[in-house]
Order: sequence, then C-alpha cells, then structure tokens
Amino acid sequence: MTRNRHGSRALLGGLILLLAGCAPFVLASGKQTLTQSEFEVTVPEGWYRAMRAPGTLEAPEGLVLTRDGLALQQIRVVRVPVDKDLKFTKRKFDPKLPPHDVAEIELDDHRSNPDVFNLTVEENAPATVDGRRGFRLVYTWQTKDGYRLKRIQYGFLEGKWVYQLTYQAAARFYFDRDLATFDKLRESFRLLSKPA
Repeated sequence: MTRNRHGSRALLGGLILLLAGCAPFVLASGKQTLTQSEFEVTVPEGWYRAMRAPGTLEAPEGLVLTRDGLALQQIRVVRVPVDKDLKFTKRKFDPKLPPHDVAEIELDDHRSNPDVFNLTVEENAPATVDGRRGFRLVYTWQTKDGYRLKRIQYGFLEGKWVYQLTYQAAARFYFDRDLATFDKLRESFRLLSKPA
C-alpha cells in the first residue's frame, strides 16, 4: 500500500511538472518589450500573460494579459498590418485614413461578428497614444448567452501597421475595477521605432 501511494505521488508530481511546462499563462509584471511587434509597455503586478491564443497551441499576436481569466477581463496590445483582411468584414485599413475612419472600420468588423449582439457605442473620439494621433472607442455588447461585455479601445496608424490597445471586461464589476490599471498600461506604451 505504501509503495502504491508513493507511485501515485510521483505520477501526480510528474503531471504537475508537465502541465507547468505547458502553462497557458505566466505571471508578468514590469516592463515588457515585444521586439517583433516594436513596442513596450509596463504590466502591473498580479497580471498574467497568455502564452497561447485561446483554443490553440499557438502564441497569441502581441501581448494578451488577464488577472482573473480572459472571460472576465483582458488587455490586448497588438498591431495589425494595414493590408490584412479583417476577420469578419474582410475590409482593410488605408494608411491615409483619419483616425475616426479607422475606428469606424474597427467597429464595423466587431458588429459583423456573429457572436456579438446589441452593440452600443458610447464613445468614438480622438485620442493620443505615445504622441500619435489616434482614436478612443468605448462600446458594450452582449454574447449569445446574454453576458454583457464592455470594451475600451485605443488605436492609431503608424506606417504599415494599426496599433490597438484594448481593455475588455465583464460590464459588471470587472470593467470599473481594472480600468485604472489599463489606463496606466496605456500611458506606459512606447513604440521602439521612431515616428513615420
């Protein structure tokens, strides 16, 4: 009996080590530099970085963070090529567009998502990110299960890229609780390259 219990403990310990090596999230805080995406931000204490895109074994684009789980709140800092088809509308960005029009293209793509219902835009306004002219969107929607989400998104065009800084959370409790954290992260955002 004792030998069997030790064998079970060894098996359990090995399983824990194996799963830890494949961890989908790692604790991240302090300055995070994403050389390939050409930006850096300061991540607050207690937040975790997603090491895999949801539902895949692939690394996510850019930086994806959460404190309590992606369904409850998430911060994303990514860049999208201007010539890439957007997921739902298949539209592309035009580098000559003013920020307000870039924001409208973003909204249209989100509205076209079949899992988005009752989208309500609260704000579409000019904003500055790292000294660059951009936009600020605030909107809410419901999932097919009636779960209400709220998103604040900043974005700007830089050369052949659209940079997006997004905070999304459950509209109740989580959104207000972590909004100041997102604002600090957004203020810390810096491009590694010089303005185009």
